[in-house]
Amino acid sequence: MREKLVPLVSAAVVVLLQVVVAPVIAIYSVVPNFIVAFVIVLSIVRPEDTTYVYAFVMGIISDLFTQVPFGLTPLLLLIISFALSRVFEVLDKSSIAMVLVSCAVSLLFYEMIVVIVQLVLGYPAAFFDLIAARALPATIFNLILCVLLYLVARKFPDVSSGNEAWTVDKKQRFR
Repeated sequence: MREKLVPLVSAAVVVLLQVVVAPVIAIYSVVPNFIVAFVIVLSIVRPEDTTYVYAFVMGIISDLFTQVPFGLTPLLLLIISFALSRVFEVLDKSSIAMVLVSCAVSLLFYEMIVVIVQLVLGYPAAFFDLIAARALPATIFNLILCVLLYLVARKFPDVSSGNEAWTVDKKQRFR
């Protein structure tokens, strides 16, 4: 029961943070996306293949609050969730370096695809301007959120580094 209730309550809190806090802490025109950071961290700390529903539903909710074309965020979050669940079958999810690198790559992938889709749909800006003004600052901002959310998620007994049910055997993981 607890393993189903904690992510559900956390998702509700993250949506509330996205609505209330995110517009307030925006730096210039970059608004953090708590929802994307939450789904990425959830994909890392939860067992494989358990975050797809969260990725889809939270992606739809995220699309309602952002300027992203509707349906793009659920698709990207499903791809990222699938990739991270496969990657962390063999990697060490208790290592902060692995989590940091995987979050950075996932966020950069998300932001770059959003920039490309916006340009294809006629957003009036240059490619490198959008990368410099939107993709890179948003990636850094959301990476900080990912690290904070990961550190909070590690405090729960289900996802601690000492729990053998959530880690891969030392012989099978890479560093």
